[in-house]
Amino acid sequence: MRSFRFKIFAALVLAAGATLLAFSATSNCLAVTGNDKVSVNIAALRPGHAEAFCYTDDAGKKLRFVLARGMDGQVRSVFDACRQCFTFHRGYQIVAGELICRVCGNHYPIDRMAEGKASCVPASLPHERNSDTVQIKTSDLRAGHALF
Repeated sequence: MRSFRFKIFAALVLAAGATLLAFSATSNCLAVTGNDKVSVNIAALRPGHAEAFCYTDDAGKKLRFVLARGMDGQVRSVFDACRQCFTFHRGYQIVAGELICRVCGNHYPIDRMAEGKASCVPASLPHERNSDTVQIKTSDLRAGHALF
């Protein structure tokens, strides 16, 4: 009986840990707001680095996206979701100038993060850049609702 209780306890601890890991894997984003457009100041975004952001739509759904500045100085934007792995709602980990899919483990260097590998492709997100500001239409963010 004691062994059975221990197994139940261990299973509950593992389930709680997995839930916490899944939550923390996708919750580290900077919240942004806007009506027709979301404006993000990218002056501090250095070449070779990326930052995760999130916009909450009218339905209360958190729509996550990544802005990255390549080594060429160009800013790139993608949803924090893969076209193949999005059903797991895990997104990407940003490490050392790369996006790493939390499901399949594919690595995407910032300079080529929109190219994809096999069927795992970061979901693109259009943006406009004005000097040190990136603007993203909230309608484009809402169009990615199914990814989350």
